[in-house]
Amino acid sequence: MTLNLSIAKAFYRAGFIESWGRGIEKICNACTDHGVPLPEYTVHPEDILLLLKGLDQAPLSVTSGVTDKVTDEVTDGESAVLELLLKDGRLTMPKLADMLFVSRKTIATRIKRLKEKGLLEREGSDRAGRWIVKER
Repeated sequence: MTLNLSIAKAFYRAGFIESWGRGIEKICNACTDHGVPLPEYTVHPEDILLLLKGLDQAPLSVTSGVTDKVTDEVTDGESAVLELLLKDGRLTMPKLADMLFVSRKTIATRIKRLKEKGLLEREGSDRAGRWIVKER
């Protein structure tokens, strides 16, 4: 038995993976569900290399509700956060991360920068509050 197969069986028994050989199928399904290009494969005798293209490589047109002054001051990622929060100020950081296909840490960083720029503020509590997008 090869080392990789032994490791896979140990992960399966520990509950870390569902089954052997479903990962690529799950990746492709997730890409299709989220409108992301399917991965490109490079097959070598000892491994398979997957090239995943994120949404950052796709054109974003999410600044329609944000003023020109604001778009000059923010990155595309920050603009995407503002656009979503203009539509629904009650969105949580985890929900924003899911919608923009980025990590929660990335959302936290973008929100911090927007707050520092005076373009975003929180009204109410963390649990029951909402985000206010400010125009300058």
